[in-house]
Amino acid sequence: MTPAIIERLKEEAPLLRTRVYGAASLAALMKADAVPQVTPCAHVLPTGLTGRSDGEASTGAYVQSYDYGFAVVLSLKAHDPLGERMALDEVMPLLLEVANALAGWTPDDETVGVFVFRRAVLAAFARGVAIYELNFSLQDQLRIAS
Repeated sequence: MTPAIIERLKEEAPLLRTRVYGAASLAALMKADAVPQVTPCAHVLPTGLTGRSDGEASTGAYVQSYDYGFAVVLSLKAHDPLGERMALDEVMPLLLEVANALAGWTPDDETVGVFVFRRAVLAAFARGVAIYELNFSLQDQLRIAS
């Protein structure tokens, strides 16, 4: 699922250009105690599954709805390279571009629902880089034949 989300953002979020990466890239930055050098950029991370119901069991099958959660972590330098203006002035268009690229979209024909935008928050501010976390969910179903 994460590769499909990354490709969608590369295609539909021109402010990011091709600077959209997975969890491994973010983990490498964290291990090095570093921040992204080229921004804006995004990292796509799965955040977990949440059951939507207790499920239903019938003869030969079990079905339960769940939400697949993921986050898009955006990094944006607080100042442009010359320090002339706040690069953060551009954060709202970027947040909306990411939300518009993913909300209402489904990665394939087998998934029950579409991505739903949940929230965007300033998660951290480190070494002149603002880090925003955008949360999304996608409804799907467990379908288990017994």
